[in-house]
Amino acid sequence: MFAAEQAAVDGMTRAIDHANRKSPDWEASAFHFLMHYARLPRLRGQPFLIEDAREWAYEQGLERPPDGRAWGAVTRYAAAERHLVRVGFANARSSNNSPKVLWALKE
Repeated sequence: MFAAEQAAVDGMTRAIDHANRKSPDWEASAFHFLMHYARLPRLRGQPFLIEDAREWAYEQGLERPPDGRAWGAVTRYAAAERHLVRVGFANARSSNNSPKVLWALKE
């Protein structure tokens, strides 16, 4: 299990590095958009999937990263800093309806 987890972290690290090389400060911008999405009044503290926050961020003008795994690094940071908490699972459109983590803003 450790090898698989390490491979995932390595992939996210490469993806975020590539995104930041292509668009300086992409990671900081993505984090800003993620936190803004989590605080939208229409969510009213409801849980959300990262895919929904990601699509909203693109609609607001955030450049798409070369590799979507860059969002994994942003999400891990938000969770590690205790801005977001895992609150369950829901089916994700972006993953053929596979269950993905539901996140909520930590109040």
